[in-house]
Amino acid sequence: MHKAATPSSPQRSRWKALLWPLLLAEIGFTLVCLGAGALIWQASDRRESENALARLQASHSVYARQLDARLTAQQQHLVMLARGSRRILQSMAENTSPGVSPGLPAVLSHDDTERLLTRLLDDYDGMDALVTRLFVLPVDMREFSVPELQDDIDSSLPPYQREPVPGDVEDVTWWTEAQAPSGRLVATHDVMWNERYLARVGMEISLPRLKRLIRDETGNIGEHWLIDSAGNALMRDDASRVLPDAAGRYGMQWLEEGRQALIWDTLPSTGWRLVSRLSLPDDSAWQKALPWLSIGLILGNVLIFAGFVTVLYWRLQREEDAWQAALGRLQGWLLRSQDDTPDITTVSPATLNALLTRLEPQLGTRALNDAWDMPAWLNTLQLPALLTDGDAIVTLNPTLARLLGERPEALRDILLAEWLKPRLVDEQRRRVRVTDAGGGAREYRLECLAVHGDHSVWALIDQTEAGETLHRLRLARDQAREDARLKTGYLSHLRQELEASVKTLTTLPEVDAPHHSPQWETLRRRLEDAMLLLDTLTEEKPAADTYPSDASPRVLIVDDGPVNTLLACSVLERQGCHVETATNGEEALALAERQSFDLVFMDIYMPTLDGMETSRRWRRLERRLARRHASVLVALTANVTQSSREAFLQAGMDDCLAKPYRPGDLVAMVRRWVGNEASDT
Repeated sequence: MHKAATPSSPQRSRWKALLWPLLLAEIGFTLVCLGAGALIWQASDRRESENALARLQASHSVYARQLDARLTAQQQHLVMLARGSRRILQSMAENTSPGVSPGLPAVLSHDDTERLLTRLLDDYDGMDALVTRLFVLPVDMREFSVPELQDDIDSSLPPYQREPVPGDVEDVTWWTEAQAPSGRLVATHDVMWNERYLARVGMEISLPRLKRLIRDETGNIGEHWLIDSAGNALMRDDASRVLPDAAGRYGMQWLEEGRQALIWDTLPSTGWRLVSRLSLPDDSAWQKALPWLSIGLILGNVLIFAGFVTVLYWRLQREEDAWQAALGRLQGWLLRSQDDTPDITTVSPATLNALLTRLEPQLGTRALNDAWDMPAWLNTLQLPALLTDGDAIVTLNPTLARLLGERPEALRDILLAEWLKPRLVDEQRRRVRVTDAGGGAREYRLECLAVHGDHSVWALIDQTEAGETLHRLRLARDQAREDARLKTGYLSHLRQELEASVKTLTTLPEVDAPHHSPQWETLRRRLEDAMLLLDTLTEEKPAADTYPSDASPRVLIVDDGPVNTLLACSVLERQGCHVETATNGEEALALAERQSFDLVFMDIYMPTLDGMETSRRWRRLERRLARRHASVLVALTANVTQSSREAFLQAGMDDCLAKPYRPGDLVAMVRRWVGNEASDT
């Protein structure tokens, strides 16, 4: 008994067969997409980082130039304050120099000097929000500052040096070390006159305000600080440790803390360096590439899945057709053994089980009765033959054993393909060359005569004897054709002689032989009866104007069918054509070498060379011989379709005629291509 499979088991098995390739394809495609996406992201991220860093460097340079311009303006104000203080202190130092300082008294007292210096400081007070205090430290005078020092806040000015600073008297000195108050930067300028030190003018800048100014200019991003030319920190204590030792006037350095960079620019007016620690923007490149990568991944997976579903559907459909065909054969076998058979319009396990249930008893009976003794049957064959089990040779029959001079079991367990390999002549036609016991070699064709289970019987058919038999048959056929042609010619010649005799009798006057008139009339009638009998035998009635002449068309009929050839010859010769015949392509090409033809009827299906190849060689022969007029080639075939017509034209043919054809079709084809020459000759 056979178990009924579930309806979905074939589909489930196909799905399982395609599941692993589908998963591998999906995983492979996903990995490829992720790899490509990672490479694209790395390239995009590097490009975006470089662009972002270039923008940050450019912005940082702008901030540094703005801060330098601010500090430069403060230094200019300090220089202007020093010049005003010098005019006041110069007048006091000279005591007599009314023309040196226009607008000032000739002699200034301490009180006048203090009043003028205080007014001068008041005029410059508030010139910049960063400046918190202005002061003047004259020689041998009290200290002046705006705003005034408060006892509860500042007891006195910081202990700045009273002696002049070595160097250019026009330079502004910045005090950034311990001499400066906490949280402030101090800039001073010495007042000199005739190489005499008069006073020191200075200003104090608030570091918190300076920091707030930098943050406002840079948009409150990152961290910023100032470092003097000696590397001392002005705004942060750890700035000197963060800046690289080999840092130049301008530069940039990537930091290990994520996507951060250290950028520094030098302020030309002071020689300080503005250092900033900035963070690059977020991974915008990945955010841009992620949607496109996701779309490509989804579309690729959908296409792969659709392709696998299509392949599965095609396989299922093909196997469904095979099942239908196999079940149809089973149903046809059952029809020969019983009346009722199940319906197989739909393939289902129930239908298959029903067919198997009906076939099991009969197949079991056949198996019991089918005890075929193939070795015994092999020994009864007169042809050289051998028995194989699968691909291995089992035994030889006596005929083949005698031919080879071997024992029947000499080739046991040798593969048939290995035994045939050195003897193969034409693998496609299964021709082998076998050397017999006497040393002679003959060609055989290997044919499978019977198959039973794994056993097969192979016979060697002698091709030499078959070729000789075929040659004798062809000679007999050609002899019969020649005899028929001779007999037809003899009969035609006899009829012409009889017709000439009848014409001669009818033209003789009766006065020349009046006593022979009744006998002559009887003779004439008997001759006319003989002519009628000859017309019936030859099936032609030649007229005086149907004999071929030198101007008659030359027609060649290439056909291996004797009936069609004889019919075409009789019809065309009646039309006054010179007719030649050939039974294959080689004969036709040999005739073409010797003479030219106006019209050639070419059969398509012939042995050796078919009509298509013969036509191609015919056209090459005409070009080689440089003939003035090309022959008209007409194909004779039973298969006339549009595609076949195009194939004929590509082979060099001009027209085609469908088989079987009537005599009128041949005549019409001749008149179409060679005109009325056939009927006018």
